[in-house]
Amino acid sequence: MAEITGKSAKIRYTSVTGTSSTDNAATITTGLGSANSSVQINATGRRHWDRSSTATPDLYLNSTLVPSTAIDKINPVQGIFHLNESRSSTGTYTIDCHFLTSTYLTGGQSWSADVNVDMLETTAFSTSTGDVQWRTFIPGLSEASVSVERLVSTGDTGPVFYDRLNLETDVLVELITNAANRLEGFGHITADGWDLGVDGLALESVDVQIDGELYYSTT
Repeated sequence: MAEITGKSAKIRYTSVTGTSSTDNAATITTGLGSANSSVQINATGRRHWDRSSTATPDLYLNSTLVPSTAIDKINPVQGIFHLNESRSSTGTYTIDCHFLTSTYLTGGQSWSADVNVDMLETTAFSTSTGDVQWRTFIPGLSEASVSVERLVSTGDTGPVFYDRLNLETDVLVELITNAANRLEGFGHITADGWDLGVDGLALESVDVQIDGELYYSTT
């Protein structure tokens, strides 16, 4: 196993509004045993979906709309419909969606992601004559936050993150490692700061609170 460095890491972020697209080819993964099936859009550039209520994606089988009762949940980060049943791969699946285009962030120098789980204490009085000595816990809700550091340059076309903060518009970030594996999820800009000195480079630091699940992907 070879260690990796961060020199080839990258950051991508999505556009504000989606582009409408219909009849996109999709592939079903048949659940094994009692596992449920899922359907993912084939085009990797169309897997980030606008998650606003007016842009709900639709799944079709042989041009017939799959009813909402057959859908467990939708993953707008990776372009996946999770079904609540196991299906065969017979038939042609297509997806109508509003996809968000993504762009590589220029001047990126570093990124970090912190994921944590609330641990809920379940310690109770002893039911025997002995005293309780150790605390016990169960996992609760999970959350994640992202920090990005970048260089500010004259070639910047606009304060992307600052605009999102003021418009209260979410952003989908892709945090790519040297090995092309990635963390990706929707989030809201919680802080955007600049650091400029007469004897140094202009730097921008951005904090993103992930809203929903932070996914790990190898594709």
